[in-house]
Amino acid sequence: MNHAIVLAAQQYLGFELCNALLERGWTVTAVDDDGETKDKWLEIGRNANIQYVPTHTWDRELPLECRLFLPYYDQLGGSEFECIALIEQDYPHRENLPEIVQIFSNHSERNKGMGHIKAASSTFYLPTLYGSHQPSQFLFSQILCGKDEEPQYVDDPSGAIYVKDAANSIIKHSGGRGTYSLKSLSENSWKEALSYITDQDIIPPVQERNNEGESIIVHPSKSHETILREQKQRMNIL
Repeated sequence: MNHAIVLAAQQYLGFELCNALLERGWTVTAVDDDGETKDKWLEIGRNANIQYVPTHTWDRELPLECRLFLPYYDQLGGSEFECIALIEQDYPHRENLPEIVQIFSNHSERNKGMGHIKAASSTFYLPTLYGSHQPSQFLFSQILCGKDEEPQYVDDPSGAIYVKDAANSIIKHSGGRGTYSLKSLSENSWKEALSYITDQDIIPPVQERNNEGESIIVHPSKSHETILREQKQRMNIL
């Protein structure tokens, strides 16, 4: 199998999944609600192995030999994507479905998504992802932007994982059937990363979460300092 369909493809995790799949030699159909590609899409460059399809022109074909990636994680903070909603409406009427890979935040309700569908091959739960293009609802992004008011953020302080490392880990383990929780190498990785961008002692509210499935330790490919410096440069702050 070397064909992936990635929904919400121009969002935070969806975009990195596209990048990581291309680097592994996959052919990618990238679907997103935006009619035009965003500036960051230029990072992918001209690549014959990827086709961008706006939701309103998508035929919703799901070949059995493809792998469908549903990054529910990118709906963290209240966003909703039509491309994902269309598949959820369609699947009860389909007799055959490809392998389905669902990716949630640790905050997600466990009854959401398509986890009960037999075709679903794997489900992943993730803590805070950070790095270039991190959305503004995350605390790291707000601090790097110099936001002064009391922050309201969606971070999960149980861990901080570089978004590119998370994407690669998801793809690596998505071939098997099961439920997985991505974990940082350090249990204090969120606070450790935060210490590189602020001296303020931030105590997040206590958040209950269920450890779901098999734990996968994600080893960082870069230091916190390097990742956050790149994130800041990308935001044109330096």
